[in-house]
Amino acid sequence: MNDSNSSASIQPKQSYRISSIDAFRGFTVLAMIFVIQVANYTHLPLTMSWFGSPPVSTFKHAGDAVNATGIGLTFTDLVAPFFVFIVGMSLTLSKKRRGSDWWKHVGKRTILLILLGVIYISLALGSANSWGGISYWWGILQAIGIAYFMGAVATLLPQWQRWIAVFLIAGFHLFMSLNFNWWLHLGNPKAGFWTIANLSGDPLTPLTIHCTPWASISYGTITIVGTILGDALLTKSHKIIIRQSLLIGVVFFVIGYSLHLYEFPKFAMDKDTVSVSYALATSGISALTFLIFYLIMDVAKYQKWAWALIVFGSNALLGYFLQPIVRIFAYALGFKPYLIDLSGWYGMFIGLVWTAVLWAVLLWCNKRNIYWKI
Repeated sequence: MNDSNSSASIQPKQSYRISSIDAFRGFTVLAMIFVIQVANYTHLPLTMSWFGSPPVSTFKHAGDAVNATGIGLTFTDLVAPFFVFIVGMSLTLSKKRRGSDWWKHVGKRTILLILLGVIYISLALGSANSWGGISYWWGILQAIGIAYFMGAVATLLPQWQRWIAVFLIAGFHLFMSLNFNWWLHLGNPKAGFWTIANLSGDPLTPLTIHCTPWASISYGTITIVGTILGDALLTKSHKIIIRQSLLIGVVFFVIGYSLHLYEFPKFAMDKDTVSVSYALATSGISALTFLIFYLIMDVAKYQKWAWALIVFGSNALLGYFLQPIVRIFAYALGFKPYLIDLSGWYGMFIGLVWTAVLWAVLLWCNKRNIYWKI
């Protein structure tokens, strides 16, 4: 990881950075690592109905509830929208910094995100199934790749046209979702996923491990909204950034939540299908959450407290990929019984310990200038 010409390289050169973006990204990666670890634990705290979901812990997806319908919005369901929203905000800063080389970077990064997504899920599921989980899975990294490319293309448009584009894409996604079953669901889940260990499995179901490839455009709308706020960040004006964060936050959350309530559950928030109401409402929540970080860190200048978050935020991709790698080593060393089949507050504690271990490993990498950027 120390070849300067490779995608895993020395820390990038200094540029205009906004501390609150790194902290917000770090918070998102930390939350992601934690909720992935506790995903299969039972009887976790804060179990109740979240925006119409069956009773479920907020540290699980609404779709993980018993008798789940997919409907609802937990804290865990915010992690992916937070990440793609941050991608959108960062796009405008990246475009300004890279100049004429930017589009080459966009194409390379889109392809690498999709390929790395396939590798990551095969690595994660393969380690849990004696490497039998290897397949061409469609997961969150691939969806981020699509969202990233959509956000990049959207930056060609003036800001007012991006507002229109968001609602046009959302309308198209809603129309397709309501009229074509293949838009949201592929294959026969009862047949099992096609993997190298199950060649008789359905060849289409690996494309729905997260959402269908084309439904990923709904994540793209979140990224495009992020680019709108990213334009405000370029002004370096506290007044403009705060005003735009509030505008985006209120408008998109109100519209998304209103759709969620209309003829419930047809238009409800549903992460499993990346529904329109889910994408719009979480765009608003993302903008308001970023505003909290921005007010504390860039306006009030209270930054030291976020140092632990920035360890994750400044090296997010490496932190993400370290999960299955560290897990493989932990299992090989005999720690597997202490990490699986847990429940309740003890499971929460082990989830935090696991997250702290990943944080320590990433800190070690950061201190040695081992960064993974694509």
